Amino acid sequence: MKFRTNAVGLVAGAGYRMMQAALPVQPEISPERDAALWALASRAGETGWTIPALRDSAGPDADLLFPGGRAELIEAWADLIDREMLRRMEEAGSEEQRLSWRVRQAVLTRLAILESYRAAERRAVACVSSPCAGGAAGRIMTRTLNTIWVAAGDDASGVTWITKRISLAGVYMPAFLSWLGGADRDTVERVLDSGLTRVRRIGDVKRILSSRPVARAA
Repeated sequence: MKFRTNAVGLVAGAGYRMMQAALPVQPEISPERDAALWALASRAGETGWTIPALRDSAGPDADLLFPGGRAELIEAWADLIDREMLRRMEEAGSEEQRLSWRVRQAVLTRLAILESYRAAERRAVACVSSPCAGGAAGRIMTRTLNTIWVAAGDDASGVTWITKRISLAGVYMPAFLSWLGGADRDTVERVLDSGLTRVRRIGDVKRILSSRPVARAA
């Protein structure tokens, strides 16, 4: 399936950046850019993420807001959704003590924001997964994984910060691809919960192994 093939590039790019322990620079933020992105996204499912479509949606000079062209446009769109997810999570608050369930809430919040833009998101994924996109897919995924953890209230640092975000890629991507392919919310939740359960089990095994005393050689 094309979406699954595209996902390999997304996760690989994100994994490489995480191993470098560095987040890509956040795209420029402005009310004008955000307004232009919302306007284009409402049509991008039909028109695609093109500069002519941007001008038609947000005004004849809207292309000046995105001098980097289509790749910059889609990176800024993904960042806008990340910021909206973070805003909604902060606004809603949560008394949930389990970090994994706060991660679950963040993922579902992000997908809920995108629900009205599913066709546009399909086009965006196809576009940034192209070799001509200059690594945009990896940068987008890296920022999104980090923002999900931030929205969940994670305060990890160092190696744990990196491994948590790499692990989340294996949880988020199957749920995202399921949603992207047209699955309903119940199906997406089952895929997401399966991934979270798998990660928790791996974590439990690691804790058990790390707690065992190391046998000394005779």
